[in-house]
Amino acid sequence: MARRPRSLRLELLATLTVVLMMAVVSLSLATELLGSRRHESQQRDRLVDHARGLASIVEPLLDPGAPAGLRGGAIEQVLRPSVGSMGIEAIEIHRLDLTRPRSEVLLSVGLAPPLPPPTAEPDGRLVIAGEGRWVVDQGLRLFGPDRRRAALVLRVVARPSPWTRLGDWSTTAVLAGGVGLVLLLLGGLLLEAQVLRPLRALRRAALEVADGRLDTRVPDDGPAELSTLADAFNRMTASLREQLERNAAQRESLVRAEQLASVGRLAAGVAHEIGNPLAAILGYVELLLDPRSEPALDEPQRALLERSRTQLERIRSTVGQLLDYSRPPRGEQRAVGVVEAAERLLSLLRHDPRCRDVRLELRGDRGLEARVDPAWLDQILQNLVVNAGRAASASAGEATVELRMEAEGDAITIEVQDTGPGVAPELRPRLFEPFVTTAPAGEGTGLGLAICRGLVEGMEGTLTCLPKGARPPLRPDALPGAVFRVTLPRATAQPPTEANALGAPPARASGDEIQTPQNARPTPAVQAATPEEPDDAP
Repeated sequence: MARRPRSLRLELLATLTVVLMMAVVSLSLATELLGSRRHESQQRDRLVDHARGLASIVEPLLDPGAPAGLRGGAIEQVLRPSVGSMGIEAIEIHRLDLTRPRSEVLLSVGLAPPLPPPTAEPDGRLVIAGEGRWVVDQGLRLFGPDRRRAALVLRVVARPSPWTRLGDWSTTAVLAGGVGLVLLLLGGLLLEAQVLRPLRALRRAALEVADGRLDTRVPDDGPAELSTLADAFNRMTASLREQLERNAAQRESLVRAEQLASVGRLAAGVAHEIGNPLAAILGYVELLLDPRSEPALDEPQRALLERSRTQLERIRSTVGQLLDYSRPPRGEQRAVGVVEAAERLLSLLRHDPRCRDVRLELRGDRGLEARVDPAWLDQILQNLVVNAGRAASASAGEATVELRMEAEGDAITIEVQDTGPGVAPELRPRLFEPFVTTAPAGEGTGLGLAICRGLVEGMEGTLTCLPKGARPPLRPDALPGAVFRVTLPRATAQPPTEANALGAPPARASGDEIQTPQNARPTPAVQAATPEEPDDAP
């Protein structure tokens, strides 16, 4: 049977109770002991001082010639009021014979217990006798002929009053218990606030981490030890989260590598088994469409051959895309002005039939340079803008696509946002996989984004789709659409060119925001220069 764990709360409270009770009892006993000693010392001092005072009063009243006349006289009247005060039980005057060891009591006031006679030379100090009595023997000065043969001693016998009694101890116990309970309550509240509550927060965080929520954090306030523990827990979860992200990235890289290998094998087989016959078929179709061929074809036959050539070209394009996806990208990277490259691309896409009736906007600072391959950058931007334009055209209202470019540390970020419906949640996990597309049949193979991601990674960048709602809509009345974010390495600053050094007109300063004008209607001459094959949309 598993042993049931003990409650930390009960153990801490029990320990706190024992410690507080021991502290209160020890403090009470120490207080009583110190008080008793001080009370006893004060009683001794008062008794000795009182005996000296009585001696100074009695000495002038002594009659050396009539010592027996002390009883009932003025001296007795002086001594009697002192009996009963300060615990004094009796006051005696002893006569000591200095020639022989003999003593007699000349005067006794009160009930004196049997005690040994005083010494011949009393020093006035307090002596503790039996049964808890105190005795003070104070010598009296004599005048006359008897002072050489006799000595008089004033003896004060007292029983000191105790510092505490039995009832006092019960009262002290009640007070000590009350103080202990109050301290226990305060200690329990402090224990709850400073120890148990942070431990419960740490336990809840550990359960959340066990459930897979690695973004859980523990508040690091409170005592230094618990704050250090919370900080260590937060660093542990952050390290675990980073490790899982690295594992996920490595797993994704391995899956993609396997996909590349599979597509590469497929593309090699397709290129060998389909490419050569396809080239021959295209050659035959071109021969049939040659106007010099005999006999001449009529219009229906020519139309059928034109459509056949279009579909054959599409097959060849798909095979080429498979080869582009499977081959590791290679290119020459250099410093490229991303804003200028985007301006040139948008000026062409405004006349592209795929972006007709789509408002294309560009925002960024001139002078932003990234270390990229220019052809790859054009291919990536073209694919993302065309996809965004197709998505924006499918929604109600004015279709708009905006490119935003800015510098973030050592990177250049490019965001492409549209006013379309956005990416479906079920499509997001497979968005960059090959052959994943929402385009109608015949308009794409689903390789566009996969190829773009490979090109971006080949330039040591990243391509991601931001979560829904990460950016506000382009217009208040528009949908938030999809936002694709490209991060590319920033190029280092270049020295001034020779043309600028000779006084050539400088380029526009960095920081001038660019916003392209409204689309112009396409012209036939420019339309002929646009690509015939559309990129695939997700």
